[in-house]
Amino acid sequence: TDVEYGIIKSHTTMGGDILRDKIMIEAAEDIARSHHERYDGNGYPDGLKGDEIPVEARIIAVADAYDAMTSNRRYRARLEQDQVREQFELYSGTQFDPNFAKIMLKMIKEDKNYEMRELTGSSD
Repeated sequence: TDVEYGIIKSHTTMGGDILRDKIMIEAAEDIARSHHERYDGNGYPDGLKGDEIPVEARIIAVADAYDAMTSNRRYRARLEQDQVREQFELYSGTQFDPNFAKIMLKMIKEDKNYEMRELTGSSD
């Protein structure tokens, strides 16, 4: 529902709040807060665009999307590797920073046996 989706989206600001005073990594708060911003500015929570999004958050956005697509979810089964590749191709420059989408596409191409998904904890 819209209410449930709003609750799910709050994890970005809550994560940023939790990490604000923790100096585990210098950009932890920005990463947590901004990893659902979209390269085209249509993300959340702040509507940042392009280079306004911290570079670390742009990297995590690609990794997080890969993990989500290659994981079984309550609402859908994991995507096949060719479907994951298509998503990164389709959303490069809109959802994803094109430079990091290109790197992910190269990694997917090199992952002939679709083993990388297992490294993310996304096993069956």
